[in-house]
Amino acid sequence: MVLVVLGHSRGLPDYLVRLIFSFHVPLFFFISGFLIKSGKLDAPIYRNAKKVLQSLAVPYFLFFLLAFLYWLATRNIGAKALLTAGQAWYSPVAGLFTGLESDLFVDPPLWFFPCLIMTAITYHASRKFLTLTAATCIFGALAFVITLFWKDSPFRLPLSLDSMWVALSFYAIGQYAREKNFFSNIKPGNLFLIFIIAAALLVCAEGLNGKVDFANMHFGRWPALYMLTALLGIVATFAFSALFPVSGISAWISKNTLTIFPVHFIFLSLIRGVMVSLHAIPGDYAYGIEWSVVSSVLAILFCVPCVFFLRRLPVSNTGRSP
Repeated sequence: MVLVVLGHSRGLPDYLVRLIFSFHVPLFFFISGFLIKSGKLDAPIYRNAKKVLQSLAVPYFLFFLLAFLYWLATRNIGAKALLTAGQAWYSPVAGLFTGLESDLFVDPPLWFFPCLIMTAITYHASRKFLTLTAATCIFGALAFVITLFWKDSPFRLPLSLDSMWVALSFYAIGQYAREKNFFSNIKPGNLFLIFIIAAALLVCAEGLNGKVDFANMHFGRWPALYMLTALLGIVATFAFSALFPVSGISAWISKNTLTIFPVHFIFLSLIRGVMVSLHAIPGDYAYGIEWSVVSSVLAILFCVPCVFFLRRLPVSNTGRSP
């Protein structure tokens, strides 16, 4: 979650942005699959689908409404006035139903919700007919073929019905890793070695493949490297995180990921806008890594009262991914 916020902030060097984008979305789907207890897959398909919709569709609509209201209040201010020139006040509503990042310009990270909804429902249903190993192999192979042959196109399927098939592979691999107890009982020295090797290979693979963008189905210069690069990032992150004990901060971020994910983008924009309005920074300010770090920390801190409020709403269910 911290990597996502940093990746969306201004001022982070391009090479770090490319590195983060090379694996951070696959990592989210991997974790979502990793968090699923195998017993939950035994429930009827309709019950699993209902639970997924309750835990993700409601926050999706709620966060879209918040982002829409913020956009209406600020769309004629500063740089947004140029970006949204000619846009009717109701134009963002289309994004709510297509679920595409390009249409969800009021809060682009919201695209993740419909994609995760479709991914979770599809995986849960498939496990009624496929074993753990079969589902992992089939979805992994299918995703590799899609990333290999997909060509950039302005035509996309709504609700992430195209990118879902790539997300399914990481979701399935996450569930497989959980059931096979990956990273369990590994000595700290070996974890550190795994992290160093995976991180080094990740940097090399990202350097070869270049910029990727999962949300827009762009898999880099050498798409055959995309899934390998993402898996290296996942391994490096898991090995690194396993070296440290759970803290109150990390536990809070983990618990409230589905709140931080959609609202941090708004807070990053708000922080920047307030600082410019107060003349604390000029409009043409040269954003650097210092700004990236400070604004990211502030954006996460601003999520604290937001979480406090949202968790007291009767319709709120913004805990872990299903």
